[in-house]
Amino acid sequence: MSKEKISRRQFLRGAAAAAVAATASAVFPGVASAEGAVYKPGTYTAKAYGLWSDVTVTMTFDETSILDVVVDASGETEDIGGAAAPTLAQQILDAQSSEIDGVSGASSTSGAVRKAAAQCIAEAKGVDLAALTEDADDGELMTWQKKEKEKWAFEIAPDPIPDSEISEVITHDVIVIGAGMSGLCCAVSAQHFGADVMLFSASSIPYARGGSNHAIGSKYQKKLGVEYTPDTARKMVKVEQISGTYHMNKQTWANWVNNSAESMDFMIDVMEGQGLHVGLEAPYYDPDDIITTYPASHNFYSDTMPFGVFFGAPLCAQAYADHFTQHGGEIMYNVTAKQLVREDNNTGRVSAVIAQRQSDGAYIKFVANKAIVMATGDFSTNRDMMAKYSPWVYEHFKNKFTWETNYDNQFVYSGLMPGDGQRMGLWIGAAWQRTFPNPCAINGGAGGPAHAVISNFWGINLDINGRRFMNECTNFAYAGMAVLDLPEETAFAVWSQDYAYTEEVWDALGAVTDGGNGIKESTPEDMIASWDQSYKKADTLEELIDILYDGYSDEAKKTALESIANYTKYAKNGYDEEFQVNPEVLHPIENGPFYGTKTVGSTFLAVFGGLRTNDKCQVCDENDKPIEGLYNVGTMIGDFYSNSYNFVLPGQNLGACCCTLPYLVGKRLGQGEE
Repeated sequence: MSKEKISRRQFLRGAAAAAVAATASAVFPGVASAEGAVYKPGTYTAKAYGLWSDVTVTMTFDETSILDVVVDASGETEDIGGAAAPTLAQQILDAQSSEIDGVSGASSTSGAVRKAAAQCIAEAKGVDLAALTEDADDGELMTWQKKEKEKWAFEIAPDPIPDSEISEVITHDVIVIGAGMSGLCCAVSAQHFGADVMLFSASSIPYARGGSNHAIGSKYQKKLGVEYTPDTARKMVKVEQISGTYHMNKQTWANWVNNSAESMDFMIDVMEGQGLHVGLEAPYYDPDDIITTYPASHNFYSDTMPFGVFFGAPLCAQAYADHFTQHGGEIMYNVTAKQLVREDNNTGRVSAVIAQRQSDGAYIKFVANKAIVMATGDFSTNRDMMAKYSPWVYEHFKNKFTWETNYDNQFVYSGLMPGDGQRMGLWIGAAWQRTFPNPCAINGGAGGPAHAVISNFWGINLDINGRRFMNECTNFAYAGMAVLDLPEETAFAVWSQDYAYTEEVWDALGAVTDGGNGIKESTPEDMIASWDQSYKKADTLEELIDILYDGYSDEAKKTALESIANYTKYAKNGYDEEFQVNPEVLHPIENGPFYGTKTVGSTFLAVFGGLRTNDKCQVCDENDKPIEGLYNVGTMIGDFYSNSYNFVLPGQNLGACCCTLPYLVGKRLGQGEE
């Protein structure tokens, strides 16, 4: 008789298969042991995911029968899955089995109940299916069981800082953490509406980046005759929500849209009170009228810094801080938040935050009588958090980031903040947002002359193989995503000198619609002069392609020239046979000199969201119940964006998450709401 060697893995797999088969029969009544006992008496609980949430089944057994069944489907649709729970429990009790008919119309909840009940029965039978399945592999390969039990280092709460190590206790009604735009806006608003507020920050200065603040119906827009209202914004808002596949919190968006004018008017008053000027950026025009926008991005500039679109936010942050302190508020810098204090063993209200002074390491306890508002920014310098919550972006940028934190970071592209607020929230029972992965702000696209500050180059875009790869007429955020998916993350742009005359005047970077900051529009001749300084130039297309595609194959160069010839044909015929670019922006590339550029990669700005957040910016637990006394604002707001931050509503993050929503939080707290 021959003998066959069986590996440990094969043996364990066979054992697991036998156990699974045994358990499958065990869910049916009437299979008793030799001693007559079927179950180990006791109460067993298991969970399985339904339509929207975990469904919990709790079953009580004696030696031979199921005595009681309780189904908790409170997280499911209330009048469907939730309403089906008692019926499903009774079906299990009547059948003495997990093999039940279920409830029509609640199939997902029914399936979850069957699965959880089967697990309870298996446990009562003394079979540990999870352990068997885990033992069935050699520990080196990922399985779904391991994935579900995965725990990241940042999720593990540190030991509580004892009171004996607290050197100082500071008490106010409202404590705001973070001296960025959202934290400062919230503090100023709360102060304005009567709250006793203090702010502390890990930074050494008020910090911010960019400058565009999207608003709907501000007094400045009305002054300039811009009729932009929540109703006229309807199409743009819907396009954005469709782009995010409706995963975002639409109630929070409604709060922004309907209160945008009030909050921007408040901001304008504060900024002008500190000597800044408001400007309105030019609208974005889409020839296909899909992502066209109104003039809605407000920026602020000073007499010495006219570029509000890029550097207005730092000016605003300083202005907010000055306004706050001039009206009696206190800001402590270089103090880093470490732990939130939640009462009743992390089941009650958040009453304090413990922070550490950077100069001497001393701990300070900030006690909040009403609320703690976290405005600590994103988590893009936390490598673990990026790997878990934004894996696609992490893979593209992991070797480009420094993974170092500087709390004074402003205009940098290698990560901003380390996720202090997000981690502190997780440690006291906050849930993570529902939207996955966490969306990021990325821009770029093929370089070249842009018809708007945020547009991609609308002429021909080529990859390293010399082929076009998309409809080029889009903005720089969507184009930036497309470039990341290209071979070598590399794109080329080519155009002729004639392209300068496709516009009578070109929008100048940083210009405002009323010309108040002195930045003038550019003429075609201005554009040509700038191209001569900034881009590759050649008298013939063959020469230009040789320059741009240096190091690439002759086949790629040949294909690029063919693509350009076809593009010119499409432009002359008025129809793009490949990507159907609007003929309005199709222009021949045939009269020299010619210009071109090579773009590698895209630009990372920030990652958005984190803790689950309701429409009042309250931080919530897994059951969507607000954690009393805890808010977050700004980039931290969970589920405000989905898929990506795509700049279709230019300045939305500063305008919504860093102005309107923190303004409303401050207003409610100042007026006595908690």
